[in-house]
Amino acid sequence: MKRVETYLPEEVDKRLSDQAESAGIKRSELIRDLLLNSQTSFNITPDDYNRAVVRIRKRCGSLLGRHQAESLVASVFAEFSGASIRAAKN
Repeated sequence: MKRVETYLPEEVDKRLSDQAESAGIKRSELIRDLLLNSQTSFNITPDDYNRAVVRIRKRCGSLLGRHQAESLVASVFAEFSGASIRAAKN
């Protein structure tokens, strides 16, 4: 497997850790499962993610570093994904 690193807001990190602990699995396994087995219509590819990071950085000029933009995009995608999952369950 290839290692991938990202920055997440602390509340997302805590939520993932809590979910993994509850399920009795490692957090990395939970994240892999969430990414690979998502059954929602909210499908974001790595290219989508990278394009969004680049667009955010262009819009903000020098105000955001790469890591800040990645964190921002990951948070927004996580929120939209969570909303999509909640809608699918209802």
